[in-house]
Amino acid sequence: MKLVSFKIILLLIVLIFTFLLVYSPHFNNRFPIHIDEWHHITETIELKQDNFQKGLAATKSGFHFILLIISRFTDIILIYKFLPAIFAVISSLILFFIVRNKTNHLKYSFLIAIFSIIFFASIKSNVNITGLWFFTPLTFSIPFIYLYIHLFSEGIIKQNKIYIIFSLIIMLLLIPVHAVSVLFSIPILLIFSLFHLNYLKKESVLLIFLLIPITGLIFYSYFMDLSLLNSIKDIIMRLQFKHNWGVLEIKNSFFEIYSLIGYLLAMIGFIYIISSKEKFRKYLIYVLWPIVILFYLLIFRLTGISFLSPYQRNLYYFAISLPFLSSIGLYTMFKIIKIQTNRIKDENFKNKVYKIIFLLFIVLVISFTFKSYFVIPKNIKLYKIIDENNYEALKFLSFQPKKDGSKIISTPEISTAIFPVSGHESLATIYFYGNRTILDKFFNPNSDCRTKNRIIKDNNIEYILSENQIKCDWEIIYNNKNIIYRID
Repeated sequence: MKLVSFKIILLLIVLIFTFLLVYSPHFNNRFPIHIDEWHHITETIELKQDNFQKGLAATKSGFHFILLIISRFTDIILIYKFLPAIFAVISSLILFFIVRNKTNHLKYSFLIAIFSIIFFASIKSNVNITGLWFFTPLTFSIPFIYLYIHLFSEGIIKQNKIYIIFSLIIMLLLIPVHAVSVLFSIPILLIFSLFHLNYLKKESVLLIFLLIPITGLIFYSYFMDLSLLNSIKDIIMRLQFKHNWGVLEIKNSFFEIYSLIGYLLAMIGFIYIISSKEKFRKYLIYVLWPIVILFYLLIFRLTGISFLSPYQRNLYYFAISLPFLSSIGLYTMFKIIKIQTNRIKDENFKNKVYKIIFLLFIVLVISFTFKSYFVIPKNIKLYKIIDENNYEALKFLSFQPKKDGSKIISTPEISTAIFPVSGHESLATIYFYGNRTILDKFFNPNSDCRTKNRIIKDNNIEYILSENQIKCDWEIIYNNKNIIYRID
């Protein structure tokens, strides 16, 4: 009973640690911190106002619908900071139970599962590859990726059709949320299936997975407003993610996303699994997963094209495949330590030495795992979209009247939050809406009032929000660390 209580307490401690670690960017910032987050909030508000529009953004409408449900109960902007940490905990719990189930025959099964959470929590985030710090369709999908891959592999190994059907259901539900979180795994699941071809031939169970491309095609055709034939052509083109697909396109280091000690232990875990036929068959899916993703990454490095899913997303799919291998590698190290200490003849001394080395090794692993967690390359460091002063100014704007078709102009960062907070239309944002070069031109220190007034007239600007005073002849209606001008 005491052991069970200790295990529950330890699990809770690790989950709380995970929550706080993922929440840490919000200790001094209560607002969403990535332009993708503000983009999804914007699309959710549009959906709420019945302004839903077809197009590429609509292919993630499942995610926006989930945010819409949350927004019915609370302020989506102010609650958003908790969502990345909440989903990191959900992902951790699902990973814990999967690893515990998969390793229940091993002596240190509970500890292996606990360390799978620790290695998962150590996966880094940045504004280029996104990650656990941000609540996006990718991070929402992570627990479901773990689930459908586990259920699919276990269903085939145990010849359990129910598992396979549940896996299919999860994949189908993910398509309108984040389709690439299904597409990236298709080659992995197909290769895994080849190792169990006799069962699949007998049951023809893989035929039901034809529902995935069929459902995806119908879904895509509807939201892109294309015929089925044109949708097929468009999908083939869009599933070739070329260089410069994202806002930022840099040559990422693998250490930007996972720790050196995590990689070393994953390699040890990989060697442990392939060391015998029995282990290989049992853990095959967790060997194929990183190998196939590495192949994707290699293809991109050689050709500049990433197929099925973007290069940045593949980096993260690779990273989330590693915690299981790293925890197996740690278990292997425990076995090696045990073998070495067993050479000591004195039983009491042997147990003391083992416990000391065991604890020291755990402390060292945890220390090196998180040593560079907050180290981010300068060109992809976190940035603030808005601060408290900007938020107060935008809330003030939310009570101001607006003319049909009129817009607000502000700096690119603040502009990203204008519509979600104030309800007014912004002229442009950092990336997703409008042409931000106009914003840069307007707020250029060398831009004179004549140039600014021309931009105002050409773009039907009604309000200007600036963090600094602009010496032009406009009416000031708000002046509290931010300045708002009204154009008559």
